[in-house]
Amino acid sequence: EFFDFFEEQSAFYGSVFIFYTFCSTFTIFNILTGIFVEKAFAASGPDREEMILLERKKLMGQMEQFLQLCKEIDLDTSGTISKQEFQEGMKDPRVVTYLYSLGIEMHDVDLFFDVIAKDDGEVSAQEFAECCMELRGTARSLDMKKQIAISQKMLWYLEELLSQAAPPRDNREL
Repeated sequence: EFFDFFEEQSAFYGSVFIFYTFCSTFTIFNILTGIFVEKAFAASGPDREEMILLERKKLMGQMEQFLQLCKEIDLDTSGTISKQEFQEGMKDPRVVTYLYSLGIEMHDVDLFFDVIAKDDGEVSAQEFAECCMELRGTARSLDMKKQIAISQKMLWYLEELLSQAAPPRDNREL
């Protein structure tokens, strides 16, 4: 009916009406197709919870593998790793390569073990594995800022302690 009305007026108006109808229909179908594709793409991609679960599984797998490696380092099967056992373990290229693959570069074996073992000279295989997993990768600026803040606080406490312990000096004694 609309076409007949425009056709009666002029052939040009009929052509314009057909072109307008085609463009409008084409635009509507493009919009609907875009919405459908967007929804399908969103539904096909992994959601955030699935990504978190996959990353946790990966970390747990790495932890299990590393724990098994730590048990191999524990030569006397006591459940703890001593500095000597760690030094011997670091001679095994598998251990060095695995640590490197986790992002743990070892430049000073003694210092690395002392940081992990603290004062007692031995550390359980589980604790050793957990500490190594925490030390993966490079230090982030947040880690550095945290260490600077702790050092500054310790320096302040030490200065406070020294000022309370030592009486003020008399300049005449110098």
